[in-house]
Amino acid sequence: MAEMQFTPQMLLEKITWPVEDSDDEDFDLDTTCRITGFLRMFIETASSGTLAQLLTFWVGWEMLPPELRVEISGGTLPTSSTCFETLKLPAHFKLYMDFEKALVAAIKSTGFGLV
Repeated sequence: MAEMQFTPQMLLEKITWPVEDSDDEDFDLDTTCRITGFLRMFIETASSGTLAQLLTFWVGWEMLPPELRVEISGGTLPTSSTCFETLKLPAHFKLYMDFEKALVAAIKSTGFGLV
């Protein structure tokens, strides 16, 4: 069986981004925009293989679901809730380089939502 080739657009089209009036923890709009911008940049610059690893970490397998959810969290490292197809990204990152390092470490560590 041929390996699925993922493109950034394939993932970006499925993402439901956080909205200001959500029930998630309260983070200001600047923080939410910064962190979701980091995720968008990561996806836009990632290889197909890295996108497959991200997807496996996010939902548990290399298959695009109808919707991918993103939440901003108070955690220290990126995690996911695979059953709910939700990627939880910590709000504390100020630099893209730090965000990228943490996300790469998370998706390479287990590939299934937990670090």
